[in-house]
Amino acid sequence: MLAAPARVCPASRDLSVDLLRGTAIALMIAANTIPYLLLPPAPEVFRFSASLAAPLFILLAGMMVALSVTKKRYGFSHFLVRGGLVIAVAAVLDAAVWGYVPFLGMDVLYLIGIALPLTYLFLSCGETVRRTLIVGIFFTGPVFWYLFGYAAQPLLVPLVPAPGTLFSLTREAVAGSWLFFGWFPIFPWLGFAFLGAELGAVRWSGNGCRSFATPRMALLALGSICTGAALWELFPGPHFVRSGYVELFYPAVPGFCFFTAGLIIGLFIFADLFPRMTRLLDPLRAMGECALAIYILHTIVIAGVIRPAAILLPGPQFLICTAVFVAGMCAVAYLLRCIRKGPAYRLRAVRFLMGG
Repeated sequence: MLAAPARVCPASRDLSVDLLRGTAIALMIAANTIPYLLLPPAPEVFRFSASLAAPLFILLAGMMVALSVTKKRYGFSHFLVRGGLVIAVAAVLDAAVWGYVPFLGMDVLYLIGIALPLTYLFLSCGETVRRTLIVGIFFTGPVFWYLFGYAAQPLLVPLVPAPGTLFSLTREAVAGSWLFFGWFPIFPWLGFAFLGAELGAVRWSGNGCRSFATPRMALLALGSICTGAALWELFPGPHFVRSGYVELFYPAVPGFCFFTAGLIIGLFIFADLFPRMTRLLDPLRAMGECALAIYILHTIVIAGVIRPAAILLPGPQFLICTAVFVAGMCAVAYLLRCIRKGPAYRLRAVRFLMGG
């Protein structure tokens, strides 16, 4: 499935990874702003571009596990603790920022927190088992949806319900949210983290980092895109709009998973082919270096400033406002880059938030 690319690109820091992670954050900022700033309906191009953020973000999280195992020799306890901290951040955002009961909706940080230790265990398996798991997880979601159904809306319970409103939670509902119908349930989204780890195991085997700009990786990307496109055409899914979020992965059908996986590999090939472009897009790289901090900050801005303003704009004005928003986050990222060089970066909490 994956052959090790031949060309090696020495780098103290993988610039392509930082660039793509920053790209994921920029797309995520736009995607998460759509429900509160864009006058519906969202154009299909907006829906498609918004749909690329989460799989790219999750796949890169899996790649970082492979990097940490390969280069830094971290053990299972490191990823267990780090995953727990990511889940704690997700719970605080749910409760303190959005005003929802935590641990129910299965937002992207919950998935990443669960994925970190599981991805470490995944890397201890043989290649055949690993690659079978990735494909199997992508196809397991539809089995759950067929057996139990897929909710048009995720499980969201306000911390302070409106007067006269009653909520009845069951263990089955919570388990279903985590497994197959939350925002980012384990099936199929864990497959992207595992795929990232598999790509990372190839990229960082040996010294330096191996470029993906090879014919074999290009064929892999093209094959995955074509397979995904065919499956997506045959089984497109309902494409629910959930609470104003317009991504095309509610639910994430297998065709979407394979198509997006191939597209992400293609983005890596592009980034490795044009290293000068990577340097020109340094603002995105800066956000990629401190992705968790930018994710937290953009969530606070959306929930605390944009949502209460209750202003819906047509497409062109929305794009301008979103560009300003992203530019502001880039400026914050440059500030955080300076902090990385100072004594404050020695604190574990600061390093955790800033990707250290």
